[in-house]
Amino acid sequence: MVMPMSERDTDFPAAAEDSAYGDSSGSTAEFRAFASSGGETQSPWSMRAPGRKVAMLAGIVIAVAIVLVIIALAVLNA
Repeated sequence: MVMPMSERDTDFPAAAEDSAYGDSSGSTAEFRAFASSGGETQSPWSMRAPGRKVAMLAGIVIAVAIVLVIIALAVLNA
């Protein structure tokens, strides 16, 4: 049986339609909380990491980069 284009298949249960979009009441509550805060969120850069840890991480990254350059030069010169 061919259905005309204007008819819509309504055999799907209503729960299937709701699950495709998730719980809208939770999203509404989150949006209202965001709107009431004025849209201001905490900046990701405002984490208060100690300077020692940042310097140590930077040193490790630089040391690894130097080792990789040395290995690359050794491989290219071989």
